[in-house]
Amino acid sequence: NEGRFQLGTVPLAQAFAKSCNTTFARLAARLPADALTEAARDLGIGADFVIPGITTITGSAPPSGSLVQRAENGFGQGKVLASPFGMALAAATVRAGKTPVPTLVKGEKTKATGLGRPLRKEHAAALRDMMRQVVTQGTATALRGLGPVHGKTGTAQFGDGKHSHGWFAGYRGDVAFAVLVVGGETSAPAVEISKAFLAGL
Repeated sequence: NEGRFQLGTVPLAQAFAKSCNTTFARLAARLPADALTEAARDLGIGADFVIPGITTITGSAPPSGSLVQRAENGFGQGKVLASPFGMALAAATVRAGKTPVPTLVKGEKTKATGLGRPLRKEHAAALRDMMRQVVTQGTATALRGLGPVHGKTGTAQFGDGKHSHGWFAGYRGDVAFAVLVVGGETSAPAVEISKAFLAGL
């Protein structure tokens, strides 16, 4: 966990809101080898969007037979890769209940392959509730005064593991977005950029 904090035994929603990596590592370790891959695909990660002249990359969450690897993948480390486009797409998927096919260039139709299944209604509703709690009582309370913002903070170590990128991905109304601060160390800079972005809409 960032800063090595401990929550003890808490509900999943609280672990999500407080960004408790150990919770998700433990849950992911219990899953089948391809479960995270399939869940990521259902959120748009791994889908391919084709527009002439543009390269789009959402990310990947490869299957793993290793318990340790699945645990690391479970909180976004390990072999998991994601782009800001992919994370914005994941947020949009939670809002809509299925992965939208975005229009990236006016007048150019986007071709999509590798899309996952629509989310089960109860799963989408639970994710929306947890993403809202991130803002109301979790790691992104700086966004509380900006309307019904839903989102998730994150950090991802890179290189020698001594430094981290900072993330915030979320949505408000029909606008989904993601902020990646390379070498940001914590998610706080990404939250502040999100705050400025939302305040300007």
